[in-house]
Amino acid sequence: MYYKYLYKVKTILTFILILSITSCITQKPIEKAETGASKYNPSSFVLHPQFKVFHETDSYSKLYLKLFTKELRFSSTNEQRVNQSVVKVNYKITSSILSKSIIDSAQTSITIKKIAGQTSVISFFKIKDIDLDQYLIEINLIDLYGNKKSQSFIRVNKSNDGNEQYYLSLKSSNNKPLFNEYFKRSDTLFIKNKNTNIKKISVAYFKPNSDNAEKPFVSKKQEQFNLKQDSIWDIPTKTWKAEFSGTKPGIYIIRADSVKIRGLLKVQFDNAYPMITNSKNMLDALQYLLKDEEIKTMQNSVNKKLSIDNFWIKTTGSKERARELIKIWYNRATYSNYYFTSFKEGRKTDRGMIYTVFGPPDDIKYFDDAEKWIYINTKEDTKLDFVFVKQDNSISNNDYSLIRESRYEVYWNKSIKSWRAGKVYHY
Repeated sequence: MYYKYLYKVKTILTFILILSITSCITQKPIEKAETGASKYNPSSFVLHPQFKVFHETDSYSKLYLKLFTKELRFSSTNEQRVNQSVVKVNYKITSSILSKSIIDSAQTSITIKKIAGQTSVISFFKIKDIDLDQYLIEINLIDLYGNKKSQSFIRVNKSNDGNEQYYLSLKSSNNKPLFNEYFKRSDTLFIKNKNTNIKKISVAYFKPNSDNAEKPFVSKKQEQFNLKQDSIWDIPTKTWKAEFSGTKPGIYIIRADSVKIRGLLKVQFDNAYPMITNSKNMLDALQYLLKDEEIKTMQNSVNKKLSIDNFWIKTTGSKERARELIKIWYNRATYSNYYFTSFKEGRKTDRGMIYTVFGPPDDIKYFDDAEKWIYINTKEDTKLDFVFVKQDNSISNNDYSLIRESRYEVYWNKSIKSWRAGKVYHY
């Protein structure tokens, strides 16, 4: 969506450093003229920051930023001889990615001192209210010592006071903000809403959706929009927060007003998530490679883990080669959980399916509410692309659907044949 009216606003930029060891989900894509595939490639030589927007008051919003210390370079070549990292932050606000009119811009730097055992840091800055329902924040980060960079686009949405940006979840054990939708059964969360005067929040529970994504050439079912509410209850607020925990695997929609459709999404699958550790999840993640009769046989097996191992050994012809393929396959599935979790496990989504089978894309083009993944065959000088469109539903803001096409069948069959022949598939 584009906006005709731009307003010059002076933005208050205030950084506060917070130590954190929580994990999070990557930033959402916004319409983007440039391309780049590093976003979903954890091994790429760039920074992978995480973001969370919270509309704390009518006069300002907070943009939380998380950096992973293992991606930063620390040095003591400074006047104080302190082992530290310095990250330069440049940002600008526009009404859309294609707009050349800048509403506001600023730059600053974050100095992070090296602390033993510290895995990440969280900062935030305040953005004074802008008279637009939606706008974009472009943030460019540079690690001055390591020369690592990142470019991120964050969509700010104030058009509906029930959307997730009006909520902030914090882990009760350290009172630090969470960036991810998923939580563990053992976690207790504090839920904060913009309206600090509310007396209670409403929690709606839905049973988990366990279906894997349909193949890229098969019409997708719309079962996600038929989720039926299982139960609902209220949690009283104390001071400014409500204490929330969920003991049952599934989907939780948290709302300050039960009449509103939208709210804060939280999902709980198992305590190891996004890791894949038990035999049930390992078998689920393997189903893209299996035939129907193989799935039934493995599901009925007394020792599922052994049947899975035997599949890989038979596929590769050796235990050593099987271990290599198992590592690659389940690493891809795990990163799919990390990147693409919505109201279902990330590996079961359309993006998670393509990521697991085909691997990280060689290039990505970002559009408004869409992503185009590009795989490049340099030997044959050909390209294969997949387009994922963001779904505008009340359940998740990280739900993208693949535009399915019959032409994908030949590539899908070739990729599955490669895996089942004991070879990691690369287009």
